[in-house]
Amino acid sequence: MYTSTLRLEIFSDAVIAIILTIMVLELKLPAFNTGQTEHRIENHLLELLPHIGAYVFSYIMIGILWFNHHHLFYLLEKTDNFLLGQNLFFLFWMSLIPFVTGTMGADPLIALSTALYGFILLMTTLTLSYMRSYTIRKKLVHTDEEIEIKVDIIKVSAKRKSRSYLSTALYLLSIPLAFLSVYLSYICFVIPIILFLLPAGIDEEKLGSKVIEKNS
Repeated sequence: MYTSTLRLEIFSDAVIAIILTIMVLELKLPAFNTGQTEHRIENHLLELLPHIGAYVFSYIMIGILWFNHHHLFYLLEKTDNFLLGQNLFFLFWMSLIPFVTGTMGADPLIALSTALYGFILLMTTLTLSYMRSYTIRKKLVHTDEEIEIKVDIIKVSAKRKSRSYLSTALYLLSIPLAFLSVYLSYICFVIPIILFLLPAGIDEEKLGSKVIEKNS
């Protein structure tokens, strides 16, 4: 059964907002007593730095995932039950990001924590990549009589799909690399951010607006 994507998008945005809220609540300040010296307080704050670094990085990753999810559904005309299930699976893996952020923030140099973080990013990105492939294969994206718009939709979807699978491969590679050097894993984590910042060549917002205007 084909349905509108609106309710799915609203639900997904709400879940992602909750995930971000949970993650920031994990940044717990130490108890500051009136008798503490300035040096002692500085030490407390320095202990928080790895947690803050992990939080900032995870916030960026969730932002990128939300952006890609938003643009995926922005170009969809309809959804089906199987895609609804895939979206729930995507949100499940995404909801585990606050947990692995906490473990990595506790000690960024522990190989197991870094590998676990890479695994969660792998599963989250893989499910999103598969969703994009599925929407193209099942022709759930908007269609248009104007050939130029139709070609642009296909181009954008294919390019985003390729970048998603490349990011998936990097996250997969980061898992064994963590046991050689966590810094190699961190390189694998940063490259997808760079790929995300590269221009797609087509303004997806304008393209989506054109499609919605022509179909409204």
